Amino acid sequence: MASRKPSVRHPSHSHPLRGHKALAEEEIICSGCDLDLIGAAFKCTKSECDYFLHKSCFDLPRETRHKSHPNHPLTLVHSPPYDQSIFSCDACGEHGSGFAYHCSNCQYDVHVGCAFVPETVKREDHEHPLTLLYNTPCKGSEDGVTFICDVCEEDMQENLWVYYCKECDYGTHVRSCATYEDIAPKKREEKGETSSAASEMKSEMDAKMEMAMMQAQLDAIDAAGSYVGSWEPRRRYYW
Repeated sequence: MASRKPSVRHPSHSHPLRGHKALAEEEIICSGCDLDLIGAAFKCTKSECDYFLHKSCFDLPRETRHKSHPNHPLTLVHSPPYDQSIFSCDACGEHGSGFAYHCSNCQYDVHVGCAFVPETVKREDHEHPLTLLYNTPCKGSEDGVTFICDVCEEDMQENLWVYYCKECDYGTHVRSCATYEDIAPKKREEKGETSSAASEMKSEMDAKMEMAMMQAQLDAIDAAGSYVGSWEPRRRYYW
């Protein structure tokens, strides 16, 4: 009889886990980041338990210093840190029900996927790289100004993270609009579709998260933060 893979423990789950190679056709959702799971993973050894983790989610550091919240460290929590079963991410504004990086002093919460997005991205529909800012360029305006995403044309709350090109006054939401829209459909609009593009998106995110584990770039305050408040965006929208 062939030997079975050894089991491991993770503090997020009460049962042992075992290594697993997740395929696109399995349509697995990671219990850590709530995203599609493809590639290196861990699964619960109990056949009746539907618990899976990306390898990158399994290996997440328990604490991180993040440039978006320099005054306090963020602690990894394995379930929403409040009485509700969900939390609201202070990076993208969307809800989450899995892992989060949390500051108990400030009630500040970030999806684990958002915590490791790259500091610059390149869109096919824009000629310049976009830089990550930890609030919109219109934050602090006293004139009732709001910032509008150039991709989905939705108003953005001023505290949300944004990918921004200062030269063109062009900005997008930090997740689906900026990084992944060009290679995969939005989950809410085409939830039933499973495609190679979706597989590429999730694999790319997994790789970026694993690369970001080095943490070196999280030890200093990013120069992008100095943009905010030091200049005025050319495009403004009024209520």
